[in-house]
Amino acid sequence: MTLTNELGLTSRQRLLSLAAVTATAFGVGLSFGIGFPLTALTFEAWSQPKWMIGLAGSVPAIAVLLVLPILPRVVTRLGPVTAIAFGCLVGAAGFMALYAFQSPWAWLVIRLLMSVGFALPWLAGETWINSVSKEATRGRVIAVYAIVFFSGFAIGPFVLQTLGLVGPWPFIVGTVGSAVASLPILLARQLAPEFCHDGSRDLASTFGLAPAAMAAAFIGGFAEISNLSLIPNVALSAGLSQDEALNLLSTMTAGGIMLQFPIGWLSDKVSRFALTIAVAVAFIALVMMMPVALTVPSAASVLAFLLGGVILGFYTLGLAVIGERIRPADLAAANAAFLVMYQAGSIIGPFAAGVAMTISPVIGFVAIMTGLMVICTIAVIVLEKRERCQAGRG
Repeated sequence: MTLTNELGLTSRQRLLSLAAVTATAFGVGLSFGIGFPLTALTFEAWSQPKWMIGLAGSVPAIAVLLVLPILPRVVTRLGPVTAIAFGCLVGAAGFMALYAFQSPWAWLVIRLLMSVGFALPWLAGETWINSVSKEATRGRVIAVYAIVFFSGFAIGPFVLQTLGLVGPWPFIVGTVGSAVASLPILLARQLAPEFCHDGSRDLASTFGLAPAAMAAAFIGGFAEISNLSLIPNVALSAGLSQDEALNLLSTMTAGGIMLQFPIGWLSDKVSRFALTIAVAVAFIALVMMMPVALTVPSAASVLAFLLGGVILGFYTLGLAVIGERIRPADLAAANAAFLVMYQAGSIIGPFAAGVAMTISPVIGFVAIMTGLMVICTIAVIVLEKRERCQAGRG
């Protein structure tokens, strides 16, 4: 006999529902993985100034931050299937527009609109995952979702290496990948959860529903983007060759993908709060080892692999806590607030690290990463304690 959950899905239907939204995540991740380096390298080929290249890299995060306050209502009104499919098609149209309008300023506008579109499947997909997952396996399900998304993201640069930047093929692959990403969701439309948003909370008040998870999102944003953006520069400053520095980035991505399931599995067995603190301590220890490890390529590879798993772990753990603690009516808004904090961290972290690296490329990076992590870990502990006290009084 098959059991049904609170959504009225059988075990098989639940699995198919989760598989559909996870498959869509791969296509969205692939589009991200093509879009970011394609923009940066094209701007470089166009001899654009560094500030323009930096602005182009920041535009997606800026777009997401601008629209997230209204997205929970939009996603709820459209429904998850329509929201995800529409967002994917906007992304597909964006790749076609990039090929049609070969101008830096046009690309900035197009990337802004594409990112608004991709914010829909990002928010709706994570809300879908948390709505359908069972609490006993939530961490593992979210880990698989993160693995698939970041696998697509990691494949993007290899697509560009194979196809090159000249000609239509990178844009064709981006268009097809974005459009095809909507198909699994459309095929599984009968298995979609119903999203609720009662409108009683705005985005600001939603931060207080799970403050420790929001702090974890900020940690994930600054730790992940700072390291993925700057670790090659840090490695070069430490004396590694360009190939060795780029290999560290690939190794870090591989670690993030391969270590997520063990972290997700652990989060289903032990306290997710305690595991978040443990991951933060591991991050601090690994970063502090960086100056020594970067002098030995093999040691640097091991460190990068472990660090990749740790920094992606914050995202997996924070998202699992959201699903664990937030009622269905607030889930879309809570996921939006989570993404706001993640984007805030992804903007502040690289900027702060870049400033510190002008003083000392390696030690400055280590100091700012360690300092931010210590501050944020203390914040997580304080917020968790306050949340438990309020729950006890309630």
